[in-house]
Formats: sequence, C-alpha cells, structure tokens
Amino acid sequence: MFPAGVRRRHVAILITVAAAVLVAAAGFFLWRATRRAIARELLTAREQQIDLTALVTRVRELNRLETASMRVVHVSTITQSYQLVPDTFAGDKLTLLATGDVIAGLDLSQMKPADAWREGDGTLVLRLPPPQILVTRLDNSQSRVLTRNTGILRRADINLESRAREHAETGIRNEAIRKGILDLAAQNGEKKLADFLHTVGVQRVRFFEIVPPQAR
Repeated sequence: MFPAGVRRRHVAILITVAAAVLVAAAGFFLWRATRRAIARELLTAREQQIDLTALVTRVRELNRLETASMRVVHVSTITQSYQLVPDTFAGDKLTLLATGDVIAGLDLSQMKPADAWREGDGTLVLRLPPPQILVTRLDNSQSRVLTRNTGILRRADINLESRAREHAETGIRNEAIRKGILDLAAQNGEKKLADFLHTVGVQRVRFFEIVPPQAR
C-alpha cells in the first residue's frame, strides 16, 4: 500500500495525462477538419457573375395574342474540317441537345377598320391577320453539349457552341411549324376572340379563313 500522499500524486498525474491526451486528440481532429476545409476551398472553383451594364434600348406597344405553344427537343451536330488534314488533327465537332419553346399567335395591331364589319343579320365578321411565330427561345437549363471533339493540333473554336445554339433555335422553330403550330394558333385565336365577344354581348361571330404562311 502506498501512502495517501503518494496515491494523490499518482491520481493527479493520471488526471493530467488523461487531460493532455484529450486535448491532443481534440487538437488532432480540429487540425484534420481545418485541413479538409482548406482543401475544399482550394479545390472548389467559385463562380461569380457580375453585371457590367444593362440598358433598355427599345420600348414598343404590343397587341399580340399568344394562342399556341410547343416544346421541341432538337439534336444537331456542327463540324469544322479541312480537306487535306484529318479531323483527328485539325477538326472540331460539337453535338448539342437543345430544348426550346415556340409560341405562336396573332398580331392584332395589323388589323384595320375595314377588317371588321356587320352583316344584315347582325353577324360580326372579322378578318384576322395570319398567325405568326411570336417567340422562339432555348431553355438553357435543359440544353447541353453532348460531345465535343477537337483535333490535337488546333484550339477549340470558342464560338462553335454559339453557332450550334443559333442553328438549334432555327431548327426548333421550323419543327414547330412543320407540326402545325400556325394552324393551331389560328384555330385557338378564333376561339378565344369568339368567346370574348360572346361575353360582351355579340351573339354571332364569323371569321374569314386564315391561311397560315409557309415556313421560311
């Protein structure tokens, strides 16, 4: 048996050692967490968007009636190549998956006083303007580059994706026209206007036949 004083010193030493171990362990885990946080900061790219300028360049009064919309998915490939150099060395090729919306309707500002008259039985006759594409826009959140292959002896064309998006926007517009969006816009326009005129007391409405223009 050790004297009481010796036992107290042993207990004090054990407590001191245990405390030192706990402090060391806490310091070690804190150091690891700090190192990981620093590594994440160093390896994670930060993206910042800064608006340099924004200007309103034109304000116009619009009388457009949107009557039909379509969502179109378009896949296209744009390539650059040289006759005498293989694409492996000098080609540039990009495949784009583009999703966009096309909105069609009627521009009522084109109507003239002579385009509306009443017949003897009280029927209101309207000659509506032809339907047209009002909006074509890409959905950037649903559009992406599927593949990009650039020759080993050249730099990638930084404008290739922009041209691919322009081509896709045109393709989306033309596909909506092929699927009959202009006919649908004409039919919906007549129905919307007839329903509105009925609500304001016009009992009979008749429309001149609208012939959608051909796709350009």
